[in-house]
Amino acid sequence: MSTHRDERIVATHQRWAARGMAILFVALAIDLIVRSLILKQDPRQYLDIGLIWLATVLYVSIGMTASGVEPYGGERSTIWLVILTIVVTNTVVLTLMVIGEVHTWAHLIAIITFGLIGGGASVFLALRSLRGIYARWERRTFGRGPRDE
Repeated sequence: MSTHRDERIVATHQRWAARGMAILFVALAIDLIVRSLILKQDPRQYLDIGLIWLATVLYVSIGMTASGVEPYGGERSTIWLVILTIVVTNTVVLTLMVIGEVHTWAHLIAIITFGLIGGGASVFLALRSLRGIYARWERRTFGRGPRDE
């Protein structure tokens, strides 16, 4: 086996690392959903998994963005679909987690409303932060002047 590392070997390594990250992301998310919705465990019992998942996602997304990978692949038009999907998923999971503790319709509506508002605001702020990090990388790499493309 060759120990020489050319761009094909590096690209293959990066492709497999990205696949591994995707598998980790999905597996930990499914584990958290199963523990909270099916097993009805107390959140303190799986807080470590949530923190590992959150730290990994933040590390990779901020690291990639700070290294010049444009957030959400440069597709600004599809980002609203991503935000809507995350907000709806967040609201459904939040509602299912507390469904046994809901005693009035007003409480259920409040939970859904706060889930929509909180989820939307947090995803929007996270994506705006990543865009700001990428803009900083662009300014540092290409300079502040107008670019000829």
